[in-house]
Amino acid sequence: GKSTLFNAIAGHKALTSNFPGTSYKHTHSKVNVEGRFLNVVDLPGTYSLNPSEPAEKVVLSHIFQEKPDLIINVVDASIMGRSLELTLELIELGYPMIVALNMVDLAEKKGVHIDPKKLEKLLGVRVVPTVASHGRGIKQLLEAASFCLDHPCPATSPPWTGDVEEEISGLAERLPAEIIVAGNPRFTAIKLIEASATFCVEVLAEAEPGLKSALDLAKKRIENKRRAPAYEVIAAERHHLALKFSEQSSRVRRGKQLSWDERVDDIIMHPILGYPILVLIFLAFFFLIFKIGGPIEGALLGPMARLRTLLSGWLGAGLAFHLADGLIQGIGGGAAIVLPYFVPLLFFMAFLEDLGYLARAGFLLDTFMHRIGLHGKSISPFILGFGCNVPAVLSTRILESPRDRTITSLLIPFIPCSARTTIILALVAFYLGPAWALGFY
Repeated sequence: GKSTLFNAIAGHKALTSNFPGTSYKHTHSKVNVEGRFLNVVDLPGTYSLNPSEPAEKVVLSHIFQEKPDLIINVVDASIMGRSLELTLELIELGYPMIVALNMVDLAEKKGVHIDPKKLEKLLGVRVVPTVASHGRGIKQLLEAASFCLDHPCPATSPPWTGDVEEEISGLAERLPAEIIVAGNPRFTAIKLIEASATFCVEVLAEAEPGLKSALDLAKKRIENKRRAPAYEVIAAERHHLALKFSEQSSRVRRGKQLSWDERVDDIIMHPILGYPILVLIFLAFFFLIFKIGGPIEGALLGPMARLRTLLSGWLGAGLAFHLADGLIQGIGGGAAIVLPYFVPLLFFMAFLEDLGYLARAGFLLDTFMHRIGLHGKSISPFILGFGCNVPAVLSTRILESPRDRTITSLLIPFIPCSARTTIILALVAFYLGPAWALGFY
């Protein structure tokens, strides 16, 4: 719900820019709050400050370089226990922060009732419940942001279990000022114990041998006591706190009946029924595209044929006629064959995306896509390829892995786009027969 929340704040005024030196985009907007203009930036989604994907690394780099005055951490209220792990990492970072507890309506539908004041007390940061899709809580969120900018209150990390907390505090005290990340020794110590590659390589390169020895000893003591790798202990501590805060600030009402949305979701995501439904939906999808595109194509080609006849009468059969005829058929013919099918495809793709079905289709097809070395998320560019291969290749930017983007881009040209489909189904079927057309397709 992060981008939905940003759109509710920024509306039509949002601008899209690339991060310096990268192909990753972010959206930003100036928002007027009580006469003050705030520059709001929608960063790519991330679930951890230990980035594994290039987009996540860009987010972290932006936070450290730009040093935002305030972070708005969007938490999914319907899965709060899992979402709070990133919140705790951001609190460790020590920047001023507000938690936007989004999708509280979905949490309530699941029978989960959250007490924002209780959660606020546990986390030590301001918590504002919102429903971004309906605009609920947006005004209160902006007012809270304005207040926090006037009265900055950096988040304070809650204490961890005694032995782990002792090792973190001891290491933090030994860190020299020049290697402390974001001016926060506690955050730096946690990341060093966690062995985060993003931080360790840079920090330890400048560290003294004595500090490296102290770090190794701290990790060894944690591992000996907990009988687990230090990074797992840190992750477990954070996970434990997230679940603890989630349980203490919410109550679950048992025995609630499934909503209509949840019943539909259970059917379309069924391990057996889900696949026939997927096939039927996409058959209907392409049937409607060709049903709509066919008459439009005929309506566009008809006037072009009449114009060609008129030009033949005016210009004769000379060079001028052939030049004009080539121009009409090259530009007009291409538009008449492609656009009537491509535009409805984009419309229906957006419709399925808004319904949330494309994400579910990606989940259903994830196992199959793994067999060709991809993930289910690649299904969206493949479907777009049936309309036109060029924007389909461009849309591979939604894939996080360069490997996935490369494989998907190489496979998309094998998908028959709307223009090729028209040629195959019309000309090949006319001259060679339906069996040949099906074989070519």
